[in-house]
Amino acid sequence: MCSYYVIPALFPFMALSVFICKSRAAEFFSKLFRPFTKLFKIPESCGGILLSAAIGGYPSAAKCINDSVLEGKIDRKTGARMLCFCVNAGPPFLIAAVGIGIFGSIETGFLLFSAQIFSAFIIAVLLSAFSKKRDFPKIPSAGNYRSNSALVIESIISAAESCFRMCAFIVIACGILEIASAGTFFGFSEEKPFAAAILSGFFEVTAGVFSCAEIGGFSAVVAAGAIASFSGISVILQVAAVTEESEIPLFPFIVSRFFHAGITAAILRIFFAFSKDTAAVFSANGGSVEAVLSASAPAAVSLLCMASLFLLSIVPPKSEKEPFLSRIWNKFNIFWHSQT
Repeated sequence: MCSYYVIPALFPFMALSVFICKSRAAEFFSKLFRPFTKLFKIPESCGGILLSAAIGGYPSAAKCINDSVLEGKIDRKTGARMLCFCVNAGPPFLIAAVGIGIFGSIETGFLLFSAQIFSAFIIAVLLSAFSKKRDFPKIPSAGNYRSNSALVIESIISAAESCFRMCAFIVIACGILEIASAGTFFGFSEEKPFAAAILSGFFEVTAGVFSCAEIGGFSAVVAAGAIASFSGISVILQVAAVTEESEIPLFPFIVSRFFHAGITAAILRIFFAFSKDTAAVFSANGGSVEAVLSASAPAAVSLLCMASLFLLSIVPPKSEKEPFLSRIWNKFNIFWHSQT
């Protein structure tokens, strides 16, 4: 499960997310996401974290939030609030592994991803409505970014550590799940696929969404969306491990998991209620996840995004008079001579 599904779908985008949060690209995305940071009542510098929440996979945004608290960009209370809507499944997992791999439909994958993002948006707006407007510390914008090579190395190492930690939690969660699903404690069996999927998803999200294949019909899609948004005990423990250093309170995040799952399921159920013809074609047909991931579409998209972010990260500050194209040429010359 880890080698075929989790690592190929999450590792490239985890590395990308860390790179976004720590490079000069964060300034670009902070400006791009300014309407959302204002709406959510969070610092403008958190634009990169919002992008990480959308593309990075479960622990990526949590790590960025943890680092922002340690750097003094946000306080623990704001970090706890952001965890409630920033910990989501990434698009490679929902679109490729779940949508195409399980339901045999890329449209289903995009529907799951859209429902999850809209659910997170609703939670963010509701939480901001009950939060007082605050003056966040002004973090001076940067001339002190580290070199791109150092950031790329740090991003890859951080993503590798996160994937290793995630796989360790998945193995433990699946071991507990095997005991529970055997009927020792709960008495759920394969004759009750919906109950088995919910039980699996409560412990581990990957096993849970794959169990939805046995449900069939659009109910399988609704259950998969709810499980992906809840994220499971395994992901909750991963977030706890990632944020341990910053000591962000996790109670709001744990409570939000149930609301996130319920809102996502409601959005999907409403969609199918108003799209009866569409609902009829949704059925779990057991597509080949290995074939989907071996096509390397997520890796290709990740590579293109990384290249774009690299160009953004070397945009010189306004105080520098060196032309942008000249700066790129000099970077290329340095790289070329280092290789030859």
